[in-house]
Amino acid sequence: MTNPEASILISVLMAEYNTPPDRLRASIASILAQTERRFEFVIVDDGSATDVRSIAAEFADDRVRVVGYGENRGFVAALNYGIDEVRGEYIARMDTDDVVSTDYLSSVYGWIREHQEYAVVSARAREVSSDGPGLVLGRPGEMTAKLVMRGFTPIHAASIMRKEALLAAGGYQNYRRAEDLALWCEMLLHGYRLFVIPDVVYEYRVEKDDFAKRSLRHRGDEIRVRLRYYPKLGAGPREYARIAKSILSGLLPVSVVRAVRARLHPSA
Repeated sequence: MTNPEASILISVLMAEYNTPPDRLRASIASILAQTERRFEFVIVDDGSATDVRSIAAEFADDRVRVVGYGENRGFVAALNYGIDEVRGEYIARMDTDDVVSTDYLSSVYGWIREHQEYAVVSARAREVSSDGPGLVLGRPGEMTAKLVMRGFTPIHAASIMRKEALLAAGGYQNYRRAEDLALWCEMLLHGYRLFVIPDVVYEYRVEKDDFAKRSLRHRGDEIRVRLRYYPKLGAGPREYARIAKSILSGLLPVSVVRAVRARLHPSA
């Protein structure tokens, strides 16, 4: 058992909805195995059919808190609810079917602590699937407005954010898709800076069926986010071309999209 009154530097925030129990257990276990111990782990039960509280209780770790509201409100609502619940100065994201290496928090928190000029610091991620090539996602360095509009962004689930900056930017905007892109744009508009470190400490699960969510009929919010923020961020022709690319990607077969991604990203 750990002491819940110990100093909390980081709040790990997870929103849970219908994750297979074994994957959820693996995800929770990977956070609890972190070498950086000064954190709390807040899991928002977004009306999940998975018994989140029972699974969390299996770990008998007082750093884990399950909160919720008894119904499904959606990912963005769950994250915003969690922001109000957390107690740390920094918020680290974590998705329910992913796992991280034991130095995830120490690597990313260590970097943001030493570089106060940045409000968001992300690690890179290794894409994991049952039939994929194991791509490495994320471009190291500062993510300027131009780069974000061109598709180079922090890895949302592998990010640590200053809570103060997250709140100042208005939290998560109400988009069913691309809520992370909207957040990065809001932070940039508020004068905050974003950075990606070169460490690959996050395993991001993407299965073939997940690509169905990237078809054009599911990309409406992503396109709306780009159309809303690009003019405010001073987009030029190259940035607006990214919108056309999003539309084209939504029209292509999954096999073609995956082949193109494999050429654009290195394998692990």
